[in-house]
Amino acid sequence: MSSNGNLEAALGAMAGKRALLIGDIMLDAYVFGETARVSREAPVLVVREERRDYRLGAAANTAANLAALGLQVDVLGVLGEDDGGQILRRLLTQAGCNLRHILPTPRATAVKTRILAGAYGTSRQQVLRLDREPHEPVDAATHQRLADALTALAQDCDVVVVSDYGNGTVLGPVIDAVRALAQAGKMVCVDSRYNMQAFLGMTALTPNVPEAEAFVGYALHDRAAVEEGGRKIMEALGCQALVLTQGQEGMSLFQPGVAPQHVGVMGTTEVTDVTGAGDSVIATLSAALAAGLGLYNGMLLANCAAGVVVTRMGTAAATPHDILIAARHNGLILQGWAP
Repeated sequence: MSSNGNLEAALGAMAGKRALLIGDIMLDAYVFGETARVSREAPVLVVREERRDYRLGAAANTAANLAALGLQVDVLGVLGEDDGGQILRRLLTQAGCNLRHILPTPRATAVKTRILAGAYGTSRQQVLRLDREPHEPVDAATHQRLADALTALAQDCDVVVVSDYGNGTVLGPVIDAVRALAQAGKMVCVDSRYNMQAFLGMTALTPNVPEAEAFVGYALHDRAAVEEGGRKIMEALGCQALVLTQGQEGMSLFQPGVAPQHVGVMGTTEVTDVTGAGDSVIATLSAALAAGLGLYNGMLLANCAAGVVVTRMGTAAATPHDILIAARHNGLILQGWAP
């Protein structure tokens, strides 16, 4: 097979690949309103609600990003049977995801509600965020059902993607199953907000700077610290690759026995909202690996995807066309890969 660095061919190679995603499914709600006056009851603004929108959050947003890239996506997790759960089912179905393996739960659906307000004729800015999180843990029987389903379903997918937001889905037997799959040679990519140390031997991890700093115990304030910290995490967890995302400083790829590779950020002059950028990163990297494009190309394309979604309000998904336009605008050149 000949090598190929063509952008269109690379993005096209993702189409039809199968991804199995497991993680914390959440709903993002946005309430838009006009600042009417200061309340007589307390020194706070009164916001007259104009409309509210709903978006896929956390693992649900990662799933939508995978589907937007053309992958067949099976979503594995738990979902409440309340109004928030029904909205999530509708949005995930519209995004093209397969929901037949989602388990119902009596827990309330996790919802993050952002209040965006402004005076008449001005743009709406976030003034408050309300988080509704379930108080009940996912029970042991459900964790075991998730682990069993993960093990069975992973046999027919090209990549397993873990989106762990610390909301209780990815614990105990589920982590054991994820580690067993990676040990058996399955491609497993993980984004874990609070429990990265549990994921030993993964194909790739995608922490951001705060997550990496929490792991290593010191600030990653310059390139030297980033390189030291990245190597420390990679070696401690025995992963094949670590993609450390650094906001306006771009991304760095770490692999055993290879010098760190860095790429600058794209789209910094038009940043609107960083919400969900990490979901786009893990999704695009995973899709690239499933398509055989390699880690470095995966980082480059993930960087483009992040540069796209931060220009949009709220969580969003970058399509192949979006990434292609961003890549061409920034003069991105892929390494050769075997189609």
